[in-house]
Amino acid sequence: MSGKIERFEFDGSSNIGAFSRVTDHWVLQSPSNEPTTRGLAALFEKQPLRTTIGQSTLVGFLTAGNKNGILVPHIILDEEIDLLTQTLDSQILSLDSKLTALGNLILANDHAALVSPDFSKSDLQTIRDTLAVEVEVRTLADSGLVGSYCVVTNKGLLAHTDISEDELEWLGSFFSVETEVGTINCGVPYVSIGLLATSHAAAAGFETTGPELMRITEAFF
Repeated sequence: MSGKIERFEFDGSSNIGAFSRVTDHWVLQSPSNEPTTRGLAALFEKQPLRTTIGQSTLVGFLTAGNKNGILVPHIILDEEIDLLTQTLDSQILSLDSKLTALGNLILANDHAALVSPDFSKSDLQTIRDTLAVEVEVRTLADSGLVGSYCVVTNKGLLAHTDISEDELEWLGSFFSVETEVGTINCGVPYVSIGLLATSHAAAAGFETTGPELMRITEAFF
């Protein structure tokens, strides 16, 4: 069965992945206009939790997670972590690391997690304990921005166009998903900045073209 895909903006920005993070189990969204919230709720069939992280609206850049847990940076405020803990049925853990853009450095689904080499050994253990999946440490296209280069669900993965065929094959095997390379927002290769996806639906930045939407559909549905 084909999934649903729609185009969105966040307060005039097509970089929707900067302001939200989604999985099959939850939707986090920065405080935004009500039509955006209603649209995401209808598309993903879950009410988004509207929050900031460390008073920042860049919720997508600052968080990572799967069905087992959500990782947030140490800059998160007590009231923000309390909101997450009280609202979501997932373990919420603040990573005591100098690294804060966790969404750009961690790529995870419910089967596995790929993590940047920039994390310390103690960080890696915390990530393993929180996400409760196999964790691999490596780069993609010689970059540690593995969460920026790809979007992964429990069914598919869309990757940056610089990723090699060997890396793409490895990603498919590691995450147990189908894979494609592509761009969003009229040629942007850092796909996570403009794409939100679950096993059943996807939201792409408003500037995403028809051919790009077709590639996204091929990757995830």
